[in-house]
Amino acid sequence: MSEAMRPREYRRGRQDWRLHAVIVIGAGALCLKLQDGPWSGEVKALLTGLTVFLTALGGYSLRFRFTTVDDQGITTGTWCRVRRLPWDGIHDIRTVAVAESLPGPRTLTYAYRSDGRRVLLSCVDDDDLPVLDLEVAVLRSLLRERRRADWAPDPRAEPRIARQMARERRMDRFFLWMTGWRGLVVIFASAVLLLAGIIVYENLFGGS
Repeated sequence: MSEAMRPREYRRGRQDWRLHAVIVIGAGALCLKLQDGPWSGEVKALLTGLTVFLTALGGYSLRFRFTTVDDQGITTGTWCRVRRLPWDGIHDIRTVAVAESLPGPRTLTYAYRSDGRRVLLSCVDDDDLPVLDLEVAVLRSLLRERRRADWAPDPRAEPRIARQMARERRMDRFFLWMTGWRGLVVIFASAVLLLAGIIVYENLFGGS
């Protein structure tokens, strides 16, 4: 392998740990605030335990989100699952833009399996890699180099990828629509309907 093709490893940067530290501090303040709430001791204990659990889960998920690349293939993991993709089982590696209305990275990277199904490559995004395009180019070059000489694409791959991209474009349009004035109207109308439903329920059954 050339210098650029040596095994690579991608993990969360320090900025994510700093963010988690802020969350931990905020969770601690929330736990203290819960103790002053007008709830029973059991409810306070439950809410405090839930807050601690979710905070710990967030830190755990940061620790176990990674992607590694070596001669045999790509391994990517989250807090609940680790997936191994051999080079011969990968159709392509591509970046996908994320709707600007959503929090987090603006560009994600996926490895598409032979049948076109995709697997997110954890930490290979523009939040953690300022030169994401260069990294993806290296990975795609390594993919071409490591696949066997007689490898041929599965005819199911590109049609499935095209359908997935079409679904994402529809979802992106929906999120953009919801972030405009139409979305505010929908939220307001939903709140009015919910309130009206509560009032009707109280009038019909509140006195029973």
